[in-house]
Amino acid sequence: MNLTLAATLSLAAIFLSSGVGWFLQRYKSSVTEMLGMMIGMTLGMMTGIVVGYLIGAATDMFTSDLVGVLVGVGFGIAFGRIGGLMGMMDGAMGGMMGGMMGGMLGVMVQYDTTYVAVTAVLMIVLYLVALAALVRLVQQAVLITFFVDPVCGMKVDASQAITVAHGGETHYFCAPACREAFVNDPGRYLMVSE
Repeated sequence: MNLTLAATLSLAAIFLSSGVGWFLQRYKSSVTEMLGMMIGMTLGMMTGIVVGYLIGAATDMFTSDLVGVLVGVGFGIAFGRIGGLMGMMDGAMGGMMGGMMGGMLGVMVQYDTTYVAVTAVLMIVLYLVALAALVRLVQQAVLITFFVDPVCGMKVDASQAITVAHGGETHYFCAPACREAFVNDPGRYLMVSE
C-alpha cells in the first residue's frame, strides 16, 4: 500500500470516528460510567487499529505503532471523558493496544499486496461494524431507566439493581456493599441524596 492511500484512508477513519464521537456526546447526560468506558475503549481501540494497520501497511513498525498509538490514545481519552476518569483511562489503554496491534499487523502483511488489500478490507469492515454497534448500544442504553445509588452516586439500571424498600420508597444499589451500608444507616444516605 502506498503512503498516500494509507494516509487518505487513515484521515477518513479519523473523521468518521470523530463524527461518531461527537454524535454520541448528545447522550452524555444519560450515559453511565460503564457505558462511557465502552465508548472510550471502542473509539480508541478501533480507530487505533485501523490507522495503525493502514500506516503499517505503508511504512515501518516504529512509524505505524507511533501513529496508531497516538491516534488511538487521543480518541480513547477524548471520547472516554463521557465516562469520567475511568472512561478516559480505559479509552487510552484500549487506544494504545489497538494502535500497536494495528501497526504490527500492517507491517507483518507487507510482503504480499493481496494480503495487504484483503486485510485492509477486513479491518475497515470490522471497524465500521464496531462503530455502528457502538451507536446502537448507546441509543438503546439511554432508553433504560436509571436510578442513582444513594451510597456511591453511581447510576444503576433499575432492572439489574439490588433494591431495598425504606420509608415507602424503593432505593436502588449497584452492589451488595452499597445496599448493606444503606441498611445500616439509611438516614445518613437519604440526607445526602435529598
